[in-house]
Amino acid sequence: MPVVLKIDPQRKVVHSAFYGRITDAELLSHHKRIASDPDFDPQFSDIVDFSGVTDPAITESAIAALAANPTLFRSSAVHIVIAPDAVMYLLGGKFKELAQSSRPNFHVVRTRAEAYQLLPEGTIPK
Repeated sequence: MPVVLKIDPQRKVVHSAFYGRITDAELLSHHKRIASDPDFDPQFSDIVDFSGVTDPAITESAIAALAANPTLFRSSAVHIVIAPDAVMYLLGGKFKELAQSSRPNFHVVRTRAEAYQLLPEGTIPK
């Protein structure tokens, strides 16, 4: 799977960085990897970074299916998608629209700097 998962218990952040070609199946199965990580805590913030994606083979139906899945995180958790690419930015916006009731603190930004500004104080990853 073209994703690197880092969970930082000290900073309370789950950071997923996707790269290369990413498919519906890879995107939809990633939550299982997060949930099975012993360092995961539902209170953590969540950053999903699509900066390294070169071939976004993701459909709107996969985005809708992902939004329909229950979140692993508490409703107070901050969710941030970093999407510099126009296609990924639009898909992130679609997800935000579809998941607004289950993920009220969801943001789509273009850069890591913007993402880090949205995190609660003391949680900025190194």
